[in-house]
Order: sequence, then C-alpha cells, then structure tokens
Amino acid sequence: MKAGKAATMKSILAGFCILPALAGCGPAKETVEKAAEKATEKAEAFDTSPVKLSLFPAVGIEEKDVSRLFIEPVKKKYPHIDIELLKPGKGTMIQDLVAAGQPPDLLYTWNGGLSTFQAYDLLYDMTPLAARHGADLSRFEPVVLDSIRVLSGQRELYALPFTVQFNAIYYNKDLFDRFGVPYPSDGMTWEETIELAKRVTRSEGGVSYRGLDPEAVSRLSKPLGITYVNSGNERSAIDTDEWRRLFELARSIYSIPGNKPGNFLNANAKPAFLKDQNLAMITTINLLNLALEEAAAGGLNWDVAQYPSYKEKPNVYGHVDAHVLAITKTSKHKDQAMQVLQVVTSDEVQLLSARTTARLSPLQNPEMKKQLGADMPFLKGKRLESIFKSSPVPAPAYSRYEDSAVNQIVLKSFEDYFNGQDLNSALRDADQKINRHIEDSKSK
Repeated sequence: MKAGKAATMKSILAGFCILPALAGCGPAKETVEKAAEKATEKAEAFDTSPVKLSLFPAVGIEEKDVSRLFIEPVKKKYPHIDIELLKPGKGTMIQDLVAAGQPPDLLYTWNGGLSTFQAYDLLYDMTPLAARHGADLSRFEPVVLDSIRVLSGQRELYALPFTVQFNAIYYNKDLFDRFGVPYPSDGMTWEETIELAKRVTRSEGGVSYRGLDPEAVSRLSKPLGITYVNSGNERSAIDTDEWRRLFELARSIYSIPGNKPGNFLNANAKPAFLKDQNLAMITTINLLNLALEEAAAGGLNWDVAQYPSYKEKPNVYGHVDAHVLAITKTSKHKDQAMQVLQVVTSDEVQLLSARTTARLSPLQNPEMKKQLGADMPFLKGKRLESIFKSSPVPAPAYSRYEDSAVNQIVLKSFEDYFNGQDLNSALRDADQKINRHIEDSKSK
C-alpha cells in the first residue's frame, strides 16, 4: 500500500505472518516462558509515574480499534500509562507538531512511510532499547523486520510491526452464477485471471458489469518489488523493463471491452464492488474489516481467492506492507513507549486483533493464521485459507519523495499510454516529470 495512504481515520489495516512454530511444548515453550519472565522482571524496574504518550497515526485506523487494541490492553498492564490519539488535520500534521516543538511520542505508519519521518529526524535505532526491555525480536517474521531495517544502511530498527497487509481476489459469486462462469480458482496467473474477467464483463438489462479491477496501477507493482523513486540516488526509477511489463499488464486488463473505469486518475473500484455490486472481481488489500461486513449485510454474496501471480513470480501477492509503531527520537518517555510496543505486539493482543478484526499478524505464531476472523461470524465458511497460498517478497526502501504527486504523474503517463501514446515515450515523460518534481521538492 503506498498510494492513498492518507491519515484517514476510517481506513483499515491488516497484518500477515508466514509460519514457523512459537507455541508448543518442551524446550521451545520453556524458552518463551523464560523470556517472558525476564521481560517482566526488567519491566518492573522502569519508572511507574503517571505519563501520557501521544500517538500520531499517519495511516488509517479507527478510534475503536485504537481503544480496543492499544489503549485498553496497555492500561490493563500498565495503569500509569495513558495514550492520547492525535488527529491529523489542518494545523496538526506532523510538520506542524514538529514546528511547534510538540512532536509525538509514538508514530503509527507503514514501512514505506518511515522515510517521511526520517526527514524530520524523528527516527532512531530502537535496537538497544528493545534489548533493554527483553524484547524477543525472533517472534517476528524476519522478512517483515527486514522491510523495516532496509531504510537504514546500518540495518537499524526504526519501528516494530503491528500488522501486515495481504492482497487477494475478492469476487461477487452472484455475478459468476448469473453468467454461468466458474468462480476464480487459486493459483491463477494474471493472464488466466484476465481471460476469466472477459467472460463476466458485459452489459445486461441496462447495467454494465466490469469483470476485473486491479484497484490501482501501483498495486500491480508490489509483487515486482519496484518503486517510483530510487531511494539511493533520489531519482526516478520508472523507466525500466519492470514498469514496461506492468503497464502492458494493466492495459491488457483495462482494454477488455467494457472494463475501463471512468477515470484512471481518480478511479476507486471498492464502491463498485461493495456498494454497486457491478464489479465481478477486485484484486486488493485486506477488506475483511473494512466495509465487507456491511456490504454482505446489504446483499453482497462474496468470497475470496488467491491473488493472481506474475508467471515469473508464482505465489507472490506483493511486497511486505506493514503497519508499524515507531518511538520518536524526541520522546522523553522511551521506556514507557517501549512498554506500549511490548503490549500491542504480545501474543494476547495480536490474537485479539486477528480474531476480532481479521488483521494478519507479523508474528511467527501459527495460531494467528488459524484464528483469523474467528470472532467475526460473517467470515464463517469463506475461503480464507486461499489468502495464505501467497507470500510477500521483501519490501524495497521507499524514498520520502514517493508521494501522491508522483503517483498522479505515473497514473497520467499510464492513461496517455492507454490512449495511444508509445510506451517508451510515456515512461520517459513520466521519468522526466518525476525528476523535476523531486528537484522542486528539494528546493522548497
């Protein structure tokens, strides 16, 4: 997830895990218990004076989830710690808080957004602090931690992951039934998915039905692990064979007769799938706790299948897209902030998150997958196991200049290509515009 990750308080997040065992018996269990005991012993030595920590959300999370998954569990374990959820808006964006000398104690962002806060000198290596608190980093999926460490040349740990996204095919079963077309199956390539989409793209009874929407051109880039901007030299990275491959794939999807959205620059496929119910398939992030329950109550007969694969990258749904918590360099309460991180990444809270909000966990504990959505009745009988047939590749390092303006440049270049411009020319034009945008941003 990169484009569209505004601090919208109503959006959603999710997490992911791959498997190895954490729970169990014998030596492994004893090791976990001893680590927990040591962490508890160390925690008792820290200051217990009342303190209020401010939390700045740079990616969306509902207030009820902040209360249930952050504030309440922390208060239960550490009654002296309060968490104040800041609300980004006019005059309260991160640049405003820094300028006013009131930076937050905690940042809630995604791994690709950490570079924005690095520009304000708010990040620091939490490794010594984590060790001081007895934090067991081996509980986390290595690929997730690597996708945080990649931002630093010294592989510093700027944050801990709370959840990780996944991508999947969501499909409208009623449309497939109406048109006599088989449902999407697991293990399909993009080419096979496009052929299936052609069979359910049509007009009937005065209604136009689209077969497939990949949600965004940028979403298609995730399995390839590519970015708009090279974080090393801060220059455009779009004039490449990988982006040519991606543009060609996107055009093959949208050029299905009747499948083009109204506007590439402002396209939003979710309402077409969830509300209008005239989109047969959408390939996108975790919708399990977004608006899917409400849509199902309104008559959407849906299910989920494995995300389509590039032929050269089978069983890959994207790169690691983790929502993370960072303690700021400026915080005067780093020990208490680390105690917060320890609580929200504990097995107890992670399992609560998985069961009640269907967020995938970054922990290696297999119970997190097994119990995904267990307390959400509308998910009963759904093919949730299909989600786990794909995995993420390591995330690239994102530049702070990879912003919404750059995303619009890329979308416009794709629109030009779709409308007939030569592919090489479209990418070359985008390349030049991105570099100009970066230069302009640096001069401000």
